[in-house]
Amino acid sequence: MKVIVIGLDGAGFELIQPWLDSGKLPNLRKLINRGCFANLESCLPPTTSPSWKCYSTGKNPGKLGIFWWENIDLKNKRVIFRIPRVNESKEIWDFVGENEGKVGIINMPLTYPPKKVNGFLISDWFGGGKNFTYPEELKYKLQRDFNYKLLPDLLPFIQKKSGDVVREILEVINSRFAVARDMLNKYDLDFLHVTIFYINTLQHNFWNNKFTEEGWKLIDSNIGLLLEGLEDRYNVFIISDHGSNKIDQVFYINNWLEREGYLKLSSTIKVSRLLYALRINKHSLARIVHKLHIEGLKRLVPDKITGFLASEAGTIDHSQKTDKVIWDKTKAIASGQGPVYLNLKGKEKEAVREELLRKLENLRNPKTGKKIARKVYRREKIYSGKYLPEAPDLIIDQNRGTHIRGGIGVGKKDVFEEPYRWKAENKREGIVIASGPDIRKGEKRLGRVSILDLAPTILHLMNIPIPDDMDGRVLTEIFKQDSEPAKREVKYQEAEEYQAQLEKERIKQRVKIIQQSEKLR
Repeated sequence: MKVIVIGLDGAGFELIQPWLDSGKLPNLRKLINRGCFANLESCLPPTTSPSWKCYSTGKNPGKLGIFWWENIDLKNKRVIFRIPRVNESKEIWDFVGENEGKVGIINMPLTYPPKKVNGFLISDWFGGGKNFTYPEELKYKLQRDFNYKLLPDLLPFIQKKSGDVVREILEVINSRFAVARDMLNKYDLDFLHVTIFYINTLQHNFWNNKFTEEGWKLIDSNIGLLLEGLEDRYNVFIISDHGSNKIDQVFYINNWLEREGYLKLSSTIKVSRLLYALRINKHSLARIVHKLHIEGLKRLVPDKITGFLASEAGTIDHSQKTDKVIWDKTKAIASGQGPVYLNLKGKEKEAVREELLRKLENLRNPKTGKKIARKVYRREKIYSGKYLPEAPDLIIDQNRGTHIRGGIGVGKKDVFEEPYRWKAENKREGIVIASGPDIRKGEKRLGRVSILDLAPTILHLMNIPIPDDMDGRVLTEIFKQDSEPAKREVKYQEAEEYQAQLEKERIKQRVKIIQQSEKLR
């Protein structure tokens, strides 16, 4: 049976339930009434990267080697932004394509550069490259017929002109669905995935106000248009990579690590602090670039200068952190939203890890008494795989309403702050809604469902053997009792033998075609 997956970045029932109950999202309500739904448990940290990759591969971050938007490479004393492993593991659409299914992938995060598939793939904004489609010539059709943009102009958020950027975000959302409808009809796809990323941008900046509600209504309307007349042909999944909740405290973890003596910063940080004090930062220069109509900050300011520039919030982020750290004197450094790395070895490392785990689990905002963590995990408790040695040593599951910033503070050295621009932050509980010919009906609420369960479940629905290196399980409880997937045994393949098996099948098919041709002669 064919499958459609609609990915809604940051979607959670906490936000949309009132709109579902009041009838403002009728198409999503219809899918829930006709099928199954649940809170979807994300991997930690619950962020776009690595969560979308966990969904598409069925693998935990320890097998992917992707632990946030950045990885901290302690061996080489650097922070890596734009992690070069995004196409290392096979994804749902690779397996569907290898079994001669036609696939279409639209705006899936962490797919740049686009790889060859049996169909088409439109990469996300994160790679920033010009050749964002497979096949490459598809981009011209997208730009010509759909005014397709990789990302909207987010600068109005900085300039306090929210309405401008909201309109552009809504246009981007519409274009994603328009492409999905067009390609689905033209190519009769066996598997379609489309991600709506910028709804989470609205949630981050506005939480549940009129702009976010408008975005959700537009998504709901487009879901209705996309699925019209397809109820008997496709099993449909509405999923998210994580959920969202309103922020009431911001925790600057690297400021805290510096204050506690775990993180040591180099003298170059003084330059960043001076520039920030003079109101020279990335966003102030971005305004100038925007006004001068120059494409990109690099054309105006040399890399040597931009490396010292903080964000508007006063933090040095991602790869820029590399030169601001005295690595030989640093015991711990953190990324945003949860990962903490220890720059130690042996018994000292284990002692400091236990000390930090205890401190972070008990750490409270001195003004409110609120904890920053629901729980702090050791990496081996939640990750497994060949990249486990590179994983963060501790992973914080952020407390409700807490946003952990991973930059190095230059504007101020406070550890706790009130929410800045973001109104909402990610949380671990996202959503999954399943509906279709093979799915149980009657608004069935499911028990525990992991984001890792989606890939094996979809492959089983499509009668494709599941590689045994996937971490998730097949959600057999969602199938109708008399449906074909419910009756069929779940089949697994040894991951390393999967390609060999496929090649054998292809050879059999070629031999069969040759034999039939010879008979016709």
